[in-house]
Amino acid sequence: MNNKFEAIEQKVLEKIKPKPEEYREIKKVFNRIKEVIESILEKNKVKAEITLQGSIAHDTWLSGDHDLDIFVLFPKNWEIEELKTRGFNLLLEAAKIIGDYEIKYAEHPYVRVRVNDFQIDLVPAYKLEKSSEIKTAVDRTPFHTKYLNNRLNNYLRDQVRLLKQFMKSIGVYGAEQKTKGFSGYAVELLIIKHGSFRKLLLEAEKWKHPVFINTLESDALFKKIRSKLVRKYPESVIYMPDPVDPLRNVTAAVSLKSLATFVIASRCYLNNPSENYFFPIQESDEERIITALDKRCILLLEISMDEKLSPEIIWGELQRIGDRGAKVLKNNDFRVIHFSVYTDEEKYAYIVYELDQCTKNYPREYIGPEYWTGNRTLNFIKAHLLRQSFGPWINEEGKLVSLGQRKYIDAIKLLIDRTWEYLVTPHFKNKKLIVKRITREEINNLRSTRGLYEWIKGFILKRPHWMEYCIE
Repeated sequence: MNNKFEAIEQKVLEKIKPKPEEYREIKKVFNRIKEVIESILEKNKVKAEITLQGSIAHDTWLSGDHDLDIFVLFPKNWEIEELKTRGFNLLLEAAKIIGDYEIKYAEHPYVRVRVNDFQIDLVPAYKLEKSSEIKTAVDRTPFHTKYLNNRLNNYLRDQVRLLKQFMKSIGVYGAEQKTKGFSGYAVELLIIKHGSFRKLLLEAEKWKHPVFINTLESDALFKKIRSKLVRKYPESVIYMPDPVDPLRNVTAAVSLKSLATFVIASRCYLNNPSENYFFPIQESDEERIITALDKRCILLLEISMDEKLSPEIIWGELQRIGDRGAKVLKNNDFRVIHFSVYTDEEKYAYIVYELDQCTKNYPREYIGPEYWTGNRTLNFIKAHLLRQSFGPWINEEGKLVSLGQRKYIDAIKLLIDRTWEYLVTPHFKNKKLIVKRITREEINNLRSTRGLYEWIKGFILKRPHWMEYCIE
């Protein structure tokens, strides 16, 4: 069995390890950018160190991933405001020479530049000697690079690549709001902790939240930190302290869904290994989708966007709108089986709901108070007598029950009429909304929009691709 795992993982590595020409191209691009920044710094008489960070600096990147994180480390005696303005403006000046750019925002602004198929982030940070001197979130990054490069060898780097590709394929790679999964740094720490991709999976298949992973130098230190992490991150499902900054939970972004997905996918791979866990087979699903739509109620909400927002804001607000919309549906007796959100991060945002039914023509059941609740029982009786309901009556549990008319018999009309109840987030209030039922014709209209179509397809078919191979 071990031979089977090794053969599969070796084939995967052959596909995902960067080629020599990719290393050469990255070096060439980095040197070009470094020269531009150096000339700007020299012109402005500023001393700073230009460094490469992230997965390329750790050599854990995947073939085809050409994202460069270039951190320019400014003097630590600068005030934070000076770093955010003067430091940032120097990088912006360089970006204008390098190529197409856009300003991005995290804890403080940075610049994203595009050169051919490379995406390069130019980030101002402090040059520090000790991690205890950290002033901003990005200041940790150089310490992460130093920590990892002191512990990773070529074997472990390949194991990181396997885990990254596995997590990408099952949809749990990335700590951003869109995915709520594992960051690249979390992946690297997991491999350092467990020693290999497969050893991690053997542990992960037994996980039950809350999960605690000791990445610190001693059990005593971890025991001391553990309770503090739980107090600081009460909602986390997995706790893994940052060795560079132990009171930071590296896996704070991981949702319960992402954790559960990783645990079950790990169990499936160990039960029936296959390359398909790493590379989904692209199949034509047209007939399956059309068949799957039969007798189902799937509603698509399309919301137009007219301002440039950060992806974190868009995905966060969209999730809140989806939750609120689900409550509106549930409060009007439409059972929400499943919902999901998607955005192209530029012009459109989408929510999709699957309901038990799109229309409900029969009377609605109203469950009233229990017999011993005094005036509440009288108020319920009065309300339903005035509505000319069928009832009220008293059921076997001693509660009042009534069958009454529905305010909304159509879920689409409900969602259109009551947008004020769920389009409540700052950047989506009063936005134009279209609600439609997903039909055969509508699916055909969506095929030309790649990301949207793949998302809708996954929602309709439900079962993730890797689950097909779980059982022999």
